[in-house]
Amino acid sequence: MKRYAALGFLGLGLMVSPLLQMAQSAVPANPKIGVIDIEQTLTTTPAGKRANETFEKNRKAKQAELDKKQTELKKSATDLEKQQSVLKAEVFAQKRDDLEKKFVELQTTYAKLERELAGERTKLIQDLLKQAEPKIDKLAKAEGVNLIVDKSATIWNDESVDLTGKLNAEMK
Repeated sequence: MKRYAALGFLGLGLMVSPLLQMAQSAVPANPKIGVIDIEQTLTTTPAGKRANETFEKNRKAKQAELDKKQTELKKSATDLEKQQSVLKAEVFAQKRDDLEKKFVELQTTYAKLERELAGERTKLIQDLLKQAEPKIDKLAKAEGVNLIVDKSATIWNDESVDLTGKLNAEMK
């Protein structure tokens, strides 16, 4: 019985070994890695600056809307405080409850705007990457690079593998 098991394992090993050799040959012997700082590309290239300006206009508009609502809420709270002595207790309590509901709505609006801005920022980076993709591909081939990662995903890198300057020179 042990002999059959040994023969089975030997046969399996013989069948799998060519597959393992193929898998090993698919990976370059000395892979070359490059690094690109997408954030720098976003802030320093003309394409990135245009995208950033659009994002900032949108962010400022949303912030102005939020500030307006916050100012209105503060004014309402101040007015209610002033009226506290002349209002009946139940009327004051009702107005205070309404004010608290508006405050919760404001917090919800704030959270919603934060999510929207985060989504817009992600889309902005994706659009920039889509525009940069052919340039990155060309750069990787010219430099003989097998893998390019974003600088924010690295802990440390040698400056010699940083391709940001070359990419930024291509971005218009």
